[in-house]
Amino acid sequence: MKFASFEHLGVDPGRVVLVGAATSGAVLLGCGLVLGTVLGQDTVATEIVVALLVFYIVLSTPRRLVDAQRVGQARESVLLSVASNACMIATGSRPRTLMLLRAGEPGLKKALAELGRSILLGARVEGAVEIVSRKLASYSATAVLRGTATLHPRIVDVSDQEVRGLMNSSELSKETRLPMFMTVCFFTPIMLLLYAVFNHIYSTEGLAELAAFGFLVIDLGFYLAASDRGPR
Repeated sequence: MKFASFEHLGVDPGRVVLVGAATSGAVLLGCGLVLGTVLGQDTVATEIVVALLVFYIVLSTPRRLVDAQRVGQARESVLLSVASNACMIATGSRPRTLMLLRAGEPGLKKALAELGRSILLGARVEGAVEIVSRKLASYSATAVLRGTATLHPRIVDVSDQEVRGLMNSSELSKETRLPMFMTVCFFTPIMLLLYAVFNHIYSTEGLAELAAFGFLVIDLGFYLAASDRGPR
């Protein structure tokens, strides 16, 4: 779904768009102050491109946060499965097993705490798990909780397949994003230096504006590479 990450985090897409628009607007004004007229007639177009890139970075933040949650929860789902199976064998009770489960990942830890509180308040195990599962990003962690909450609890065997899949996706993304960032770092100073030479920009103010623009381009390249390289 297009706004799945927004829905998962409980964030209003309209507010994120407004924040992105405000941030890109502030960057647009900042670029105008920093660049001055050093780029000549291309200054306005450059400022608009920079503002659009900042807008994209802001809008992609929820997706990156959900990706980070998914990786953390998927990693813990294996240990969660082992703990669930051991507790079920020892106690033979679904509510006790679910209340004994612990996790280190913040989202999963919060979900387990909410699940235990709901069970103590008398909620049905299946209903409580179903509500909590909607807040989890990892389907492996969801499978562990749902498997433990069934009327006939089963041994939940969760492998690290989800983690491997996410990591493979991340590595494939790095193969394209890292070379892009290295290219930006290598060619930006060269291109700006050639621009200064061919346009006879030798003043301290002009060179300072070009240097500031170079740092801005490299920073944007870094954030774009980091925002699309997937979970770490």
